[in-house]
Amino acid sequence: MSEVTFYFDFSSPYGYLAAERIDAFVDRTGITVNWRPFMIGAAFKQTGQSPLLSQPIRGDYFKRDMERCAKLQNTPFHIPANFPYSALTPTRAFYWIASTKPATAIKFAKDIYRGYFADGLDMSDPETVFATATRHSIDAGDLRRAVENPKWKQHVRKVTDEAIARGAFGSPFFFYEDEAFFGNDRLEQLEHWIKLHNQTNG
Repeated sequence: MSEVTFYFDFSSPYGYLAAERIDAFVDRTGITVNWRPFMIGAAFKQTGQSPLLSQPIRGDYFKRDMERCAKLQNTPFHIPANFPYSALTPTRAFYWIASTKPATAIKFAKDIYRGYFADGLDMSDPETVFATATRHSIDAGDLRRAVENPKWKQHVRKVTDEAIARGAFGSPFFFYEDEAFFGNDRLEQLEHWIKLHNQTNG
């Protein structure tokens, strides 16, 4: 069976909401989801976009929409004081953890998201990120060195470039084979598309 690639930015509220629904999506579809954090700021530069809340008129709408979507899916949420932020540290940390412990990396990603959007933690502070990782028996000193390692800096740039080359311009962004789906509100559509594809090719 084909897989779904899940591109997201750790400062993305809709990415957070999607991350909270992925497990149920996997349970229903049985499909493998590959988590791929990337730097959405690079995509914004290429497409001329800006953070949602900074956009005139649209910003007020999206603030309410984020809160409404979270309430409807029963997910704790508030807009952080330092929203948005450049999530380089958690993104590099994710890939270092995933290189040896993929399942742990996903748990770490969920904790980063929940810490930022539900608990009001400052994930722009690397020490907060390192402290979050220690919940999963990850040594903070090892992680601190890893995020400064050129290998993981380059890896994040590579994933970001690949995401943009595939057409990802926001977060969350899903790919199923060559079909692209943008937004937390497209998970149901993605699920139906997979079922249709399986019926057609079954």
